[in-house]
Amino acid sequence: MTTTNTRTESGTAANSRSEFSTGAGKSKSGFDDGSASEISVGDEENCIAASGPSAFESSLEREARLFTAKSKSSGGDRRRPLRILVCDLEFIFDHKRHAAYVDAEGDDAERKLRWVFHRVAAAAWMVMRFDPGCDVPVIEDAQTIARDDADERGIVSALFDAMMRNPNAIATTWGGEYKDMPVLRRCAGEFGMLLPSQLRNLHPHANERIDLCAATSVLATSMHLPEYAYATGIPCKPWPAKHIGALVVRGDWKSVREQALADVLTTSVISLRHLASHGSINCHPQRSLSVIAEAAGKAMPSSQFVRNTFAPWSRQQVAASRLKGTVIRAA
Repeated sequence: MTTTNTRTESGTAANSRSEFSTGAGKSKSGFDDGSASEISVGDEENCIAASGPSAFESSLEREARLFTAKSKSSGGDRRRPLRILVCDLEFIFDHKRHAAYVDAEGDDAERKLRWVFHRVAAAAWMVMRFDPGCDVPVIEDAQTIARDDADERGIVSALFDAMMRNPNAIATTWGGEYKDMPVLRRCAGEFGMLLPSQLRNLHPHANERIDLCAATSVLATSMHLPEYAYATGIPCKPWPAKHIGALVVRGDWKSVREQALADVLTTSVISLRHLASHGSINCHPQRSLSVIAEAAGKAMPSSQFVRNTFAPWSRQQVAASRLKGTVIRAA
């Protein structure tokens, strides 16, 4: 498996290899300008449309998984840290191969460009370790990588390497079971890569993974990530999902990378709340936000979302936690 160095703000991006031809009528990123509105950005529509094999069974399995995680992180000589690896992918559509498929199959072809034609354009992840007796997590890794760093194989290889370095970390996503995980498995097969342990169990509620889109809703209607974030007062996406296509066409990988990191931060906050409310971790929720914000700032110092939105919000949460009584905030 080829390992690709992830980008640092002061470093130099590795030469990237586009899987799509470049030529006249295309932007510097090598994608058709006319297809900007069709570029996928990791939405959760399939998460909302699909339903699990058995809602009651799935609920029981989630509770069993959380109980197992709790037993591993507490209790006598068996006290162990609990690790989670929160990750997010951004995608582009492979129009060329989809067009070839439609041409070959004719009227019987599926016109919608489905997940198998979605190519990884960027990834971000954060590894958090929750130690028994500590009230804030330890951020062991926080990275972003995009097509100006590496091609699809290199991006996926870097994410797989992070998972393999942390084989006991629970892969945590929002809606990942509905596209991110299938795409990663497709990449492993296509490029001859070994799947990390988190992706080998094919059950949608495997102990090695948590899909918070499903875990937070259970029998209720599943939510989009921005929908859930706004409802619960968590900062979310610097740009609407539909705008990422234009950023990819322009080759604005910094912005695409920032969007992926923002999704990881939002999902990380939801993870803290979810695990704490189920008794799987014991942490100070507000101070934990400051630790996450600091790690994100180091991972991407130029991120305006981190600097102007997430970090100030985390400081406000810490300040509010020190006050007693009703806290009145300006609208």
